Amino acid sequence: MRDKDNHFFRHAALISSFTVASRLLGLVRDMACAAFFGGGLVWDAFSFAFRIPNLFRRLFGEGALSVSSLPVFTEYLETRTRGEAVRLIRAVSTAMILVLCICLLAGLSFFIGLPFLAPLSERWRLAFALSAVLLPYMLFVCLSALAGAVLHSLRHFVVPAASSLILNGCWIVAVLVAAPLVSDNAREQIFVVAVGILIAGVVQLLSHLYALRRKGITYRPVFEFGNPGVRRIFAGMAPVALGMAAYQINVLLDGVIAISLAAPQGRETFSLFGRTLSYPMEVGANSALYFADRLMQFPLGIFGIALATAIFPALASCAAKKDWDGFSDTLTEGLGAVLFIAIPAGAGLALIGRPAITLLFERRAFTAQMSERTYMVLIAHSIGIWAYCGRHVMERAFFACGDRLTPVKIASFAIALNLCLNLIFIWFLAEAGLALATALCAMLQAGLLYVGMRKKTLSSVDGRLSRTLIKTAIATAFMVPACIAALYLLPSAPAGSRTLGAALQVFGVAAAGISVYLIVARALGLHELRMIAGIVLRRKGQDL
Repeated sequence: MRDKDNHFFRHAALISSFTVASRLLGLVRDMACAAFFGGGLVWDAFSFAFRIPNLFRRLFGEGALSVSSLPVFTEYLETRTRGEAVRLIRAVSTAMILVLCICLLAGLSFFIGLPFLAPLSERWRLAFALSAVLLPYMLFVCLSALAGAVLHSLRHFVVPAASSLILNGCWIVAVLVAAPLVSDNAREQIFVVAVGILIAGVVQLLSHLYALRRKGITYRPVFEFGNPGVRRIFAGMAPVALGMAAYQINVLLDGVIAISLAAPQGRETFSLFGRTLSYPMEVGANSALYFADRLMQFPLGIFGIALATAIFPALASCAAKKDWDGFSDTLTEGLGAVLFIAIPAGAGLALIGRPAITLLFERRAFTAQMSERTYMVLIAHSIGIWAYCGRHVMERAFFACGDRLTPVKIASFAIALNLCLNLIFIWFLAEAGLALATALCAMLQAGLLYVGMRKKTLSSVDGRLSRTLIKTAIATAFMVPACIAALYLLPSAPAGSRTLGAALQVFGVAAAGISVYLIVARALGLHELRMIAGIVLRRKGQDL
């Protein structure tokens, strides 16, 4: 691939480095939360409440708004005057502030008003109260994401990539310092954590505004909603939101089902249409989904989302210039990298998941039984990691081409199918069934997106991806038995220390698996290994 089209890999490396730091800090955060709150009713309610602003962030912030706006911002910056581009940015920001404020008022009215109008169970009252506190975070994080899209169009990735470090840092201070000072009651402490997240949102937004100011862009209200650029961006938001919404909506539905169909204390059955049924899950189901998702986000966030974020400007630039050969080459390299990283990552995560959960979460309020439940969810998720990563890349390829309808159709089908599979699998697999349904739908969605894109640009390069897939599968097949052997050879609890044993297993198995995989990949001549190694070796000379 040409050097100018290879910039996105160097940008992905930068984003990944910040994401690694953020994920590590996030693990510290989640370890603290697991120890303080465990996997009971309080964390079930909080993890559901946090998904609401997180859903808006993924859809209207990092998702629909950034995806629909970045190509327009890029076009204005490359083909028009800087004054026109800045005026467009201000007009879009003004419109977005108004939309978010309306959504915020509507959401607060719902979460505050409904408990007064309808009787809710104890768990839902707590979930609604936390949702009301956390919802304003949506405003700050979505505006930060819009500012991040502008910075991405200017090829500035540092501040957007470092934004999650701010969230995790504030969250940790709230859990370890502020909450214990305020109360020793978990239900009161969790509201302190929620306030800490709101403070993080304010700091995130201020950091983005400062970075834009350094680039010569400041905000002033511009009420030009009829601006052609504004119309193009907002016209593209709805289909892009639905196209990118499948996973997030599926996760939110998983949370609703996990809370609603988990047996409350002292009850084992419920009535439905005159029939008495046993609850398919226990309290803590939503917590198991949350903590498994945090581990699954390691490969997804470090590589999948980082690659999709970095590749999108390159794809949008190629599409704006009608450089379809460059577009095809860039996308093929991105998908090849997804296969090379995500397939062994999924297999490895399934193998080391149990000792990893023991090492990270199993202490104080987080019991061994909760670890087992979390591990079953993680296994179900691990089979779909390649699809979670690949879907992000494929969706952005469609959006860069200006095709927003195809992802919408596929996402709508995936959401409906996921709901049906959820209501089937939970009776056999409990909360792990929710994760399995999400993974299967993501795999189907990624496959359909690939078939659709193949008709556009990829038909001439199928052979390259097929070779990467076959070689990656072979290298992974060698890696798995090496991991299993290391898992059984390493002691699980030397000198009576369960945590030390888990650490030895996690790092020992990971080292064995990575070593074998890289050796076989090199022997097979995988292009992606040489490409990524070359980028790492040239890191000092990156133009960032």
